[in-house]
Order: sequence, then structure tokens, then C-alpha cells
Amino acid sequence: MEKDLITQALQTIHLQNGKDLQEVTQYLNMKYRIDIDPLVLQSRLKKMILEEKAVA
Repeated sequence: MEKDLITQALQTIHLQNGKDLQEVTQYLNMKYRIDIDPLVLQSRLKKMILEEKAVA
């Protein structure tokens, strides 16, 4: 199953490049015109981390 844009942005910008969530928000807004609340990004990030721990 292919990951959505928000998940891909979180994975590449925040987890791989070490940037903060504000830069992920700015990237999504500038490139895809997705206006997302930082709290939503934070909850998505927590969910991703928990899923990775469950798989490992």
C-alpha cells in the first residue's frame, strides 16, 4: 500500500533529514497547498513511531 503525501513528508523531512514539524507544514503548504494543523502532524508522527515499534 502506497503512503500518502503527509506520511511521506513526515518520513523524509522530519525523520530522515531531522527538520522540525514547522518545516514539514511549510513544505506541504508550498508544494501541495495542503494547510495542515501542527497537532495533526504531531499525532501522525506518534502513530508512525508506534507502528514502527510494533513491527520491530
